Amino acid sequence: MSGRTAVKPQQQDTRAYHLRELQLALDSTDPKHCNPPPIAPEQRVLDIGCGAGQTLIAACPGRLSFGLDINLEALRLGRTLTKKVAFVCSSAEETPFGAASFDVILARVSLPYSNLYRSLKEIRRLLRPGGYAWMVLHPFGVPWAAARKANWKGWLFFLYIVVNSICFHLTGRMVPFVDGRHESFQTVSGMRRALRKAGFREISVAKGAHFVVSAS
Repeated sequence: MSGRTAVKPQQQDTRAYHLRELQLALDSTDPKHCNPPPIAPEQRVLDIGCGAGQTLIAACPGRLSFGLDINLEALRLGRTLTKKVAFVCSSAEETPFGAASFDVILARVSLPYSNLYRSLKEIRRLLRPGGYAWMVLHPFGVPWAAARKANWKGWLFFLYIVVNSICFHLTGRMVPFVDGRHESFQTVSGMRRALRKAGFREISVAKGAHFVVSAS
C-alpha cells in the first residue's frame, strides 16, 4: 500500500483551477488577464477571495501581503506557491482584521458571491484614510451563460440570482439562497448607490472586457 495521501477529485479540480488562474494573472497578453493597477511597495494589501493568492503573487511580488478566502483547499495550495502571502480563512462579510488595517483591498470576482451589502461595509471599515478598493464584478452575462448550460436546479438558482440582483440594484440589500449561498450580478448605478451608502466617495467604473470598479 502506498504511503501517499490520496487526492480527491474535488481537490484536483481546485488545484487545476487556481493554477490556471495563476497563469492568467502572470500573462498580461491573455485577453482574460485583469490585474489591479500598480501598488506602491509601502502599501498594505488585502485580497478578499484570494483563492491560492494568484493575484497577489502577480501584483505584489517580493513583499508581504494578506489573502482571505473561505476555501481551505485553495489556501493550502497557496501556501505551497508563496511564502509572501499571509493566508486567512474567513468570509468577506466578517473578517478578523481591525479597523483601518489596509491601504489597498482587492476583490477579483469574489464579491458577487457574497452579501454585497455587508461585504462593502466591511471593506470600508478595513480601509485606512486615503485607501482604496479595486473590485472586478459580474455583469448579467456571467450568470446567464452559466444558466444556459444548467439543468432545472441551475435555472432555479438563476431565478434566485435575478431576483437577488434586482433587490440589490433597487435597495442595496440582499437575501441568501435556501442553502445560505449568495450570488448576484451587478449594475453600474446599483454599485454606485451601494458604495456611497457604505461610505465611499470617489468611485470610478470601467466596463469593457471586464467590469472593474475602484472606490476610495
